[in-house]
This record gives sequence, C-alpha cells and structure tokens, in this order.
Amino acid sequence: MANSMGRIECWKLYWRMTELGSLTRRYIVIGAFDGALTIVAIVLGALAAVVFFGSIIGPLDVRILVSAGFAAAIGLAISSGWGAYEAERVERKLEIQQLEKQMQRPMDGCMVDSAVRFATIWASFIHGFSPLPAAILPLIPLMFFPFDFILAAAISVIITMVFLFALGVWMGRLAKASMLAGGLRIVFAGVVTAIILVALAAVFN
Repeated sequence: MANSMGRIECWKLYWRMTELGSLTRRYIVIGAFDGALTIVAIVLGALAAVVFFGSIIGPLDVRILVSAGFAAAIGLAISSGWGAYEAERVERKLEIQQLEKQMQRPMDGCMVDSAVRFATIWASFIHGFSPLPAAILPLIPLMFFPFDFILAAAISVIITMVFLFALGVWMGRLAKASMLAGGLRIVFAGVVTAIILVALAAVFN
C-alpha cells in the first residue's frame, strides 16, 4: 500500500498512525522551555554577580558569555535530540514487540514498522531543534548591547519571560484552559529560577 502512495501521503498516514501531533507539541514545549531557561540562567547568574557583588563585565566578557551561550544551546540541542531518539527508539520497539505478540507474526518491513521508524526520527528532530530558537533568544540583546551588560541582561530576561508567558498561553489554549493561568505558571518557573540563581550567587561569592 505504501508503495502506491506518494511520500507526503505516507508521512501523513504515519503521523496519524503514531499520534505524532501530541508528541510534537509536547516536545516543542519541553525543548523550548529547557532552551530558554538554560540560557537565561547563565545570563541571570552573570547579572547577579554584577548587581549584588560588584563584578565588572565588559564587552569582551559579553562576547565570551554569548559564545558560551551558543555552545550550551548547541550542546542542549544535540543532547535533547540524541536522548529523544534513544528513548523513542526503545519505547517504539517495545510497542512493536507487543504488537508482534498480539498478531503472532513479525512486523519487520510492514507499514507499522515504517511508521514507527518515521516517528522515532521525527521525535528526535523536533526535540533536538526546539531548544535552539528559545536558547538563542536571550542572547540577542547581548549581541546588540555588548557595551552595557546590565541593560542587555535586563532586556534578555524580559524577552525570555515574555516568551515563556506566550508559551504558557499557547499551552493553555491547546488544553482549553485558562491561557492567563498557563502563561503565569510558566513565568513562575522562570522567577523561581532567578531566585535560586541569586541565592547560589550569594552563597558562592
């Protein structure tokens, strides 16, 4: 059947068979959340050192911070994608094995097997890619205002909180729940992160 269908039609069928819609949304939220919080945590740690402990961060330090942020974003993307691939591969393999027991025949080479392989690759791609835009977002102000770290960091935190709020609103809309509550709940996670980082900075400085 798959041979008589176009590639796009096959992918659409695989999408429905493996319920990739909910998985895609879930991985986008998880990846974006991780990406944004990981990088803004780096910025917040540096900002806390400047505001509360008098550290001086010049343009060269900002460039190093941006480079570290990009490295962390790429590392997070690779880690997320690879981890998602391994996790999905194992889970989908278990599903196939369970189906083979029920059908009492091997599923290698059948449409279900192809759909599972497609779902595994797609899940790893989405989970690997989704942290990148969210992780790069907090770094943009630092690239535009390298000579005023406090201003750049403040803008970075504000942009990230707005992004997290929008992410929460989107989640609330998908769940047909309160979009405001969803947005505030995600922002709360960012605020908690900021408080923890400031507390740690106070302990280690």
